[in-house]
Amino acid sequence: MKRRAVLAVTLVAFLTVGGGLVVDSQRDPVRAADPIAQAKAQRDAIEAQLAEQRARLARLKATSAALAQQLDVTKAELAQITAEYERVLAQLADVRDQIDEIKAHLKKLREQIDELEQQLDAVAEDIRQQTADLWVREALLQDHLRSAYEQSQVSLLEVMLSSESLDAATSQVGYLLNISDQDQVLADEIAAIREELEVKRVTLRDGWRALREAKAEATQEEEILEDRQAELKVLETRTAELKAAAERKKAQQEAALNDALNAQGNVTTQIVNNQRAAEAATALVNRLVAEQAALEEARRRAEEEARRRSQTISASGYRWPEAAPRITQEWGPTSFALEPPYTYNGHYYPHFHTGIDMASGCGTPILAAKAGVVLASGRPLWPYDSGYGVILDHGDGIRTWYWHITSQVLVSPGQIVNTGQVIGYEGNTGYSTGCHLHFATYVNGVYENPRRVLP
Repeated sequence: MKRRAVLAVTLVAFLTVGGGLVVDSQRDPVRAADPIAQAKAQRDAIEAQLAEQRARLARLKATSAALAQQLDVTKAELAQITAEYERVLAQLADVRDQIDEIKAHLKKLREQIDELEQQLDAVAEDIRQQTADLWVREALLQDHLRSAYEQSQVSLLEVMLSSESLDAATSQVGYLLNISDQDQVLADEIAAIREELEVKRVTLRDGWRALREAKAEATQEEEILEDRQAELKVLETRTAELKAAAERKKAQQEAALNDALNAQGNVTTQIVNNQRAAEAATALVNRLVAEQAALEEARRRAEEEARRRSQTISASGYRWPEAAPRITQEWGPTSFALEPPYTYNGHYYPHFHTGIDMASGCGTPILAAKAGVVLASGRPLWPYDSGYGVILDHGDGIRTWYWHITSQVLVSPGQIVNTGQVIGYEGNTGYSTGCHLHFATYVNGVYENPRRVLP
C-alpha cells in the first residue's frame, strides 16, 4: 500500500494491457469454446457431406485419396491423445507423490501427538501425587507449629521442676529447642514442592496448547489428503479414458492403412463410413449434453460444499469472512507487479501478497472472522491508500484486515463485534482491479498465511 505513484503507473499499464486483451477476446465468438456447439456443428457437417456424396456417387472415384486423408487425420488425433495421456500421467504421478508425502507427515504428526499426550498424562499424574504430598506436609507443619506454640507457653524452669528426673527434663528441653529447626526443614521442603508444582503446571498448560495446535494441523492435513485422494481418483479415471481412446484411435489408424492398400474405388464403403461417423457425431452430442448436466451438478455440489466449509469454525475460533468464498489469489510470494515487496522469515521478496483474495461478487456481505474489537475502519491509510477497510483485534497479538470494501462500513473503532457479524460489503476501492476482499492476518507484527487459522 506504499509507493503510491509507482503503483498507480503500474495499475494504468495493467489496465491498458488488460483492456487490449478484452478487445481481442471479443473478436473471437464464445461459441468456439462450447463443446456441445462444436459437436453439433461436426454432426451437421458430416450429415451434409453424406448427402452430397449420395448425390454425386457416380463421380466419386477417389476413394484412395479420401482414405489417405482420413489416415492423416487419424494420425494427428492419435498424437493429440498420446500427448494428453502423457500429461495426465505426469499429473497422476505428482498427486501420488503428494499423497505419500502427506501420509508420511500425518503419521509422524500422529506419533508426536500420542507421545505428547503420554507425556502430559505423566506430568498431570506427577502434579496429582505431589499435590497430595504437599497437603500432608502442610498439615504436618501446621500440627508442629500448633504444638510448639502451646508448649512455648510453659517456661523452661517449669519443665525442669515438673519432670520426674533430670534426664527427663533435659530431653524435654532439647525437644523444645530442636522443634524450630525441624519445622524450618519441613517448610523449606513445602516451598520447594510448591515451586516445582508451579513449573509443572506451566509445562502442562503449554503442553496442552501445543497439543491442540498439533491436532488442528493434523485435521487440516487430513482435509488436504482427502482432496488429493479425490483428485487422484479423477486423474485415474481420466487416464483410463485416454488410454482406451488411444488404443481405439490406433486401431482406427491400422484399419485405415489396410483400407488404403485395398481400396479399389469402392465409394459405397466410404458412404457407409460417413454414415457411421454421423451416428458417432450424434452420440457425441448426446454424451456432451449429459456430461454438461453432470458438470453443472458437480459445480452446484462444490458450491454447497464451499458454503458449508466457509461457515465452519476452526479450532482457533475463526471462520471464513465470506459465506461461499471464491479464492482468486493465495497468500505468499508472487510475480504480480502490483504487489509491494515484503521480507518474510528473513527472506526478501520483490512482490509479496500479504493475504488471501476472494471474489464472490460486488456487494457480498463481509463477516467478522472472529469476535474482536474494531481497531480501525473507513479509510485508515488515507491519503496513501484510498481503499476502505476494517481492522479487528482478537487478542494474543492477532489482528485481521478486511480491505477494498465499499464505503458503506458498518462498524466503528472501539466497537465489539461477534463472529460472523456483517462489518461491510465487498467492493472495489483503493488499488484494486475488480470487486474482491483482501483478507489478511497480522500476527505479532508479521503477515501470516490466513489459512493457518481458518477452517
